[in-house]
Amino acid sequence: MVTTIAVALITAVFGPILVSWARLKMEKKSPQTLMYDALETSTLVDTQLEGMMEELECDRIWIAQFHNGGYFYPTGRSIQKFSIFYEKCTPETPNIQQIFQNIPVSLFPRVLSKVYKDNELSVNNIQDTEDTYGLEYFTNQCATKSICIIGLHSLDDHLIGIMGISFKDAHHLEKDEWIFIRQKVGVVGTLLSEYLYTTTKK
Repeated sequence: MVTTIAVALITAVFGPILVSWARLKMEKKSPQTLMYDALETSTLVDTQLEGMMEELECDRIWIAQFHNGGYFYPTGRSIQKFSIFYEKCTPETPNIQQIFQNIPVSLFPRVLSKVYKDNELSVNNIQDTEDTYGLEYFTNQCATKSICIIGLHSLDDHLIGIMGISFKDAHHLEKDEWIFIRQKVGVVGTLLSEYLYTTTKK
């Protein structure tokens, strides 16, 4: 009888404490896991960009990702926007990440349509090119004369972002440079895709 009462008492006292402790551990675990995933992916992507900067000797490299940005009235259709999430620059090159946040895709229709269709866009010299795809403002304001923009795709081939590589001076990318860029774009696209899809499931 005493043993039964003791067990019941221990269960009544410590049971809620253990449940609360377990719930607290579970609640803490989820944000930490999401944060870890975000930091791990960011570190891996950053490492890829550093390697590309060194190999290509470019002045700036950045990655923009597409995301929702509110809804149109009255239908509620999602507004498609993009933001620069990653950027590496030489010490002499100004950063543009803070400028390009929550940008409607409608502001760059020719650039994004070209990338969506052909996956790549390249301007060797903005001052000596007939078709600049409307990039004059971007290049003039961002100390850029040569730029290439490549699409980043998910594992199921959805366009999830773009990578930009720019040079202060005119630059013609050679065949081996394009091979290198395409390989790295595939790696970065896979990293971002795995992060996005894994995070969505959690």
